[in-house]
Amino acid sequence: MIAAVFAVIFLAELGDKTQLVLLAMGSRLPCKRVLAGAMAAFFLLNLLAVLAGSAVYRFLPLRALQIAAGSVMAFFGLLALLREGESGDEARGAAGMAGPFLASFLMMTAMELGDKTQLSLVALSARYGLPASVFLGGTAALWTTSAAALLLGSRLLRLIPPRKMRAVAGVVFIVFGLAMIMGIA
Repeated sequence: MIAAVFAVIFLAELGDKTQLVLLAMGSRLPCKRVLAGAMAAFFLLNLLAVLAGSAVYRFLPLRALQIAAGSVMAFFGLLALLREGESGDEARGAAGMAGPFLASFLMMTAMELGDKTQLSLVALSARYGLPASVFLGGTAALWTTSAAALLLGSRLLRLIPPRKMRAVAGVVFIVFGLAMIMGIA
């Protein structure tokens, strides 16, 4: 069952907006800290998905979650654009030890709460009654796709100047954020 859940969630997450955001974050922030934040967020969200099931969605309307996630994304996009004048080393130093971790954790939590992969985990857990297997398979899949996106993002930094990458990342965050707020993503 773990392998089946892994396959379903892995395929569902490929090319998802969270992977694009992680790719952008990996191009400008320390990958290990960003990955740790993303992993912590996915651990928490997947645990909520299999334990709380559909109860969470009865109390929190999906539209409110989309608006909150979109607002967070647009905010981080604006921050990236406003910091465009900083060098990569200054931006990394200013972020501090908790900066990339916290930014990644908050971003992934806001974006994935109510996302198709989390809803899939709720459904799989409810359908098969194997919360531990669903949790393990889903979490492993999301951690794997996150690591791949960050690895690709860190490689892009070697090919594209950091200033341009920050601008592209900022625009990507803003576009996805506005799309979520407007309900089209």
